[in-house]
Amino acid sequence: MGSHGDDWYFNGNAELVKEKPVMPENLNPELEDIILPSDYGVLARDRNIAWEALSTLTPESYGYAEKNMVEKLLNAKTYPITPKDMIGFRRVRSIQIDARDGIFSYPYFNCRFKKADGKVFFEKTTGSQRKSGYVYQNSPESLVFLGGWSVNDDPQTGYGSTNSVVGKVYKIGPRKAIMIFPTEEDRVEIYELTK
Repeated sequence: MGSHGDDWYFNGNAELVKEKPVMPENLNPELEDIILPSDYGVLARDRNIAWEALSTLTPESYGYAEKNMVEKLLNAKTYPITPKDMIGFRRVRSIQIDARDGIFSYPYFNCRFKKADGKVFFEKTTGSQRKSGYVYQNSPESLVFLGGWSVNDDPQTGYGSTNSVVGKVYKIGPRKAIMIFPTEEDRVEIYELTK
């Protein structure tokens, strides 16, 4: 199972060393063996974490004028989505919300979703901060992203590495989707994706 420290619950003698967390009901039980239990909480609360980070911002916060735009993305109606539906999305921009520092939005960069190993693989192909990983069906109107982040042209990193990243994907229009990466209670990144 690899040496992931506290993420695993059996020691070398197959003795249970810690009770495994129960998977939240709003996550697909079929992904239970793929998602690390330490990520259950943030994935289950992705939107709540985004709203909490936004709610702490004040008119003095950097980028406060963009709060309304971010709220519209989070409030947008969601549509049925499958991993295959994401093929064709080619542009992505990052919106980072930090409860202490404000909202930082960036211009659009290139990305792609492609079939790989019988699954759909996402990669941001330009810009200094790059996420890459696989998307899985979660509910009829959401996907789970499991991957990693790297910088510039460094090799891509995978889920479960020290650069591990999780997120949820929602389709909010025929040519628009968002990925929510809930990193901590007070810090969230949103990718706005277009075709």
